[in-house]
Amino acid sequence: MFQPVKSVAIVGAGSAGWLTALVLATYCPFLKIALIRPRDNNPIGVGESTQPDLPLRLQAAGVDLGDFCVACDATIKCGIFYRDWNVVGDHYWHPFTTMADTGSYTAAHHYQQMILEDPRRYSHADYYARVHTSYETCVKRNLIAPEAALALHVDAVKLARYLERFLTKVELIEADHVEAVGVDGKIAGIELDGGRRAAADLYVDCTGFARALLGKIAQPTPLVYEANVNRAVAANVPYAEPASEMHPYTRAHAHEHGWTWAIPLRSRIGSGYVYHADFCSPEQAERNFRAYWGHERMRDVPVRHISFERDTLREPWVGNVVAIGLAAGFVEPLEATGLNWTISSADLLARFLGPQYYDEDSPAKYNALMRGYIHDVQDFVDAHYLLSARRDSDFWRYQTSRPYPERLMHRLEVYSAEMPNDRNRVKSFAWAFNEVSWLDILNGYGFEYRKIAVPPEQRARAEQALEQAAAAPRKGVDPRTFMPVAMSGQGTRLSGSV
Repeated sequence: MFQPVKSVAIVGAGSAGWLTALVLATYCPFLKIALIRPRDNNPIGVGESTQPDLPLRLQAAGVDLGDFCVACDATIKCGIFYRDWNVVGDHYWHPFTTMADTGSYTAAHHYQQMILEDPRRYSHADYYARVHTSYETCVKRNLIAPEAALALHVDAVKLARYLERFLTKVELIEADHVEAVGVDGKIAGIELDGGRRAAADLYVDCTGFARALLGKIAQPTPLVYEANVNRAVAANVPYAEPASEMHPYTRAHAHEHGWTWAIPLRSRIGSGYVYHADFCSPEQAERNFRAYWGHERMRDVPVRHISFERDTLREPWVGNVVAIGLAAGFVEPLEATGLNWTISSADLLARFLGPQYYDEDSPAKYNALMRGYIHDVQDFVDAHYLLSARRDSDFWRYQTSRPYPERLMHRLEVYSAEMPNDRNRVKSFAWAFNEVSWLDILNGYGFEYRKIAVPPEQRARAEQALEQAAAAPRKGVDPRTFMPVAMSGQGTRLSGSV
């Protein structure tokens, strides 16, 4: 099979559809892209916490970040702040790394080794302040750390609307009737009302859990995975005190029956209470959620109850259809992997389409690479629950005693012996989280490593990096008044540093 690709039809116009269009339009400018949506399009509108790949892709497409942030109610995100995940009363910090390098032995690795060598001078509690300059700026002072690699909190519905206006070369097709036609394991076209028909060389299914295209040509096989949580109750929470509540990070606060996310936008807080239906009813979850923010504050605030599909596709590319976004799968809101998964999928697809064709090997290669990425997401998320010392409810007793994939258990054994590094990680696919992210999370649970032999020159470089971090100025920007100018993988230019 040899299939030239000059045209792509994306069905579904939520954030997944428009982000896929953005990536393909940027990196495959030869493509004729059509985006098809029903007129009664009603996207879920979640996924407001992102990773640094979003602003980088926006910049690559020529988007003015300042204009984007105003239009999409966006604020800067420096990382994720975790409270009460290991024991009630503790916290840990997962920033977008402020270190100039990652690899086999960084300042983060060295600090963990120093905990073993001199625990009176080095502790897990001090790790974040000593390794990441962003900890003091973001967590202690509630300011943006410009030296960090940053992401955004965005209104997902406004994101889709902005990209619709920006992507003027993408043909938008609206119809009351949108029906995919499957023939011999492929999509032959999209039937629309009024006798219209749309066709393309390749189709992208961004129809969410409905999988309206892929379901026409295949019975999707899911990856085996036991979800930690499967329900949420979410709302737009009004600000009470913006000065303290508009923090430059996503907050994940663990509770007896689950956890709450808080994502501060310019005009409101996107928030939700995440739980497992086996241990908490929707009614109890809503009561817990309203009580968390205060009943008076939440009196007139409507909430939405959301059910997460458990299955993630083993083969998101089948025939001439590629599933992206919720159509490909979902793990849970933790670590903001939803939009990152979409962008990673679209990035990979763009690389496959660069030669302007695909062949019979392309789907298998794409699917294998995406499985590696998904397994990395699943393992990273699972570790947050598995390693917890909490046993104060049936929810936590279940999370800390249930079977987990052998892959994760083996990974943790290797990490204990060698620490996470660029040598003990698979290099055939893009990692969802690098080795420093693993160190940051594992530190929050007091994860125990063994002493390792480190060449003197590596040790010296790591010690120098810790000294530089200690001496570095902690400049900050008020998240209420920021204006991004440019972002890169290792820092951001903003106005108003203090």
